[in-house]
Amino acid sequence: MKYKNIKRSFIGRTLFMILILVALSALLSGVSDFFVIKKMESEIKKKEYCRIKRAFPALLHLCDEKIGNMLNSFGMWDDMIHNIELKNVSWIKEMFEDDDMVTSQFSSYGVYNFKNYPVYVKNLIFSRVEVLKVSSFIKRRFRKGQPGKPVIFFHIYGGRIYHVGVLPLCWNDGSVASYGFIYFAHEVNGKTLKMYGQILSARIKAVPSVKVLKASDLIYTFPMKDIDNKIVGLFGFYEDMLVINIFKNMNRLFILIVVVILVVYIGAFSLVANSINDAMKKTFGSITSSLKRLSEGDFNALENLDEFCQRDDELGSLTKNIKKIARQLSVNLSTDPLTGIYNRLYFSKKFEEEIERAKRTGRPLSFVIFDLDDFKNINDTYGHVAGDLVLKNFAKSVSSTVRSFDTFARIGGEEFGLILPETDLKTAVQIVERIKRRLKDVYVPEIDGKVKITFSAGVAGYKNGDNMDSLFHRADVALYRAKQKGKNRIEIEG
Repeated sequence: MKYKNIKRSFIGRTLFMILILVALSALLSGVSDFFVIKKMESEIKKKEYCRIKRAFPALLHLCDEKIGNMLNSFGMWDDMIHNIELKNVSWIKEMFEDDDMVTSQFSSYGVYNFKNYPVYVKNLIFSRVEVLKVSSFIKRRFRKGQPGKPVIFFHIYGGRIYHVGVLPLCWNDGSVASYGFIYFAHEVNGKTLKMYGQILSARIKAVPSVKVLKASDLIYTFPMKDIDNKIVGLFGFYEDMLVINIFKNMNRLFILIVVVILVVYIGAFSLVANSINDAMKKTFGSITSSLKRLSEGDFNALENLDEFCQRDDELGSLTKNIKKIARQLSVNLSTDPLTGIYNRLYFSKKFEEEIERAKRTGRPLSFVIFDLDDFKNINDTYGHVAGDLVLKNFAKSVSSTVRSFDTFARIGGEEFGLILPETDLKTAVQIVERIKRRLKDVYVPEIDGKVKITFSAGVAGYKNGDNMDSLFHRADVALYRAKQKGKNRIEIEG
């Protein structure tokens, strides 16, 4: 009897020791995997820092270009200068308020004369002292008769942050005419930060001060500088990636997996743990690599994740959602939601690429800017739904007329741009004439065929030394001349 008790005790202690060794092995494996996951999370944070550090200045540059293009359109204009001198406030107000691009994208805009007094201002954002500060900067930076260009900076007024662009008043040829200035500004508010965050896959906060931002999930800070290059605020970027959130919860998930495996099949724990560890490394490594390529503008980066989309678990669901978000982001970034053609963001990028190609190859390049005639009257007479139908019909007709390698985009309310690679001015005019003939018999059936679509167009060709602003400006001047001469016509630069 005593021998049997000793035998049972020995077997019990042996089994208990085996269980302890297995549990210890599982614990060590879990600890090892925990630190591997923490290291992977740290590596992703480092890569996110580098990605945002590159991507956010590029995004701000696009915003700067939008402000700069609007300043060039309004500030390099003989008629604007003459009406400012005449104090013709009603004309100036009409020019601003009738432009959908101005009213929809900017929260404040206006004109100050050379005596630093406002001629027309929508939503004041400069105190008297700040106006004098801007004027003093312009006088130091520019000389009358020399080329003027937009100056972009951040400005704090009433506790609110504004992204502002100013330009000294210039003649049509771009030379400075007066030390008065025109400005456009949009408020950096919650809506703006949300849009930035969706593009960059990060949470963003904007602080109108130079205090230090501190948080465990803070990835990167970017300074806001005023017109004198002094820091007046900060952008803070915080992690907002699904992958990082999964890593943060991975320890809890892993413990659950360990418990289940110990209960179900304790003898094969080490093998299963190593298999899971390898699968996680492979999956998250591929997702991290693909997200990096996606952040750099490669929207085909997620094709190599197809094998993970076949999984029937959370990783498969995560991969599918990421691909869906990337596909929608690509469409939103490049397409006008009303007409289905390219939008101004894609247009600006493509325009710069074609200008660089023309510089490199010496091949011709033409640009056409369209403006639908009497579009405001159509909206006022038949309503905005009818106006939308006119825009859609016009976009559809032009898209079916131009060549496959041309780029047609909506760049304003009723304003469209057409980039024509490998095309001289003569051929560009022929293409526009073909579009005009195609529209000759096009009416809008949904409003009883009462509205006939006509347009005015300005055509300009690439010249040595051109950039996007200068080529756009010459076409815009030609368009203005077409409007002045009675509309429904084509005007060439010069």
